[in-house]
Amino acid sequence: MPLIRYITQIRSFNRFYTSIIGLLEKHILESPYSLSEVRILFEIDSRSVCTARQIKESIKMDEGYLSRLVEKFVADRLVMKKRSRKDARVYDLSLTPKGKRIFGKLNNASDNEVKNLVSGISQRDLHSLVGHMKSIKRILSRE
Repeated sequence: MPLIRYITQIRSFNRFYTSIIGLLEKHILESPYSLSEVRILFEIDSRSVCTARQIKESIKMDEGYLSRLVEKFVADRLVMKKRSRKDARVYDLSLTPKGKRIFGKLNNASDNEVKNLVSGISQRDLHSLVGHMKSIKRILSRE
């Protein structure tokens, strides 16, 4: 098959997937937060110590945009910045109790959306689906 046909099929799948999981909506999970914002909260929550550089490297986000979102979270009292003990030029980021509460609700809502999405799928097809997702991740990350 010519490369352009593979590209067309991959882009078709991307359009299907982004619409089925609601990525094109301005706010995710019926919240005031965008997908980028929720992803930043996830990254902070999932690490014992988190820096903006780690987030930037993990999700490949523009540094300026990331900085603005982190500052917004600090102003909204969702994230706390504390100067790193290892490097005074770096700030460690953590969720505040309010941030943990809000992220917990968003995380649960996300779990429920996926649960609703797959609830009618057989165990066999779920196993196959997850296996294919792992393959896609492995192939695209070139592991």
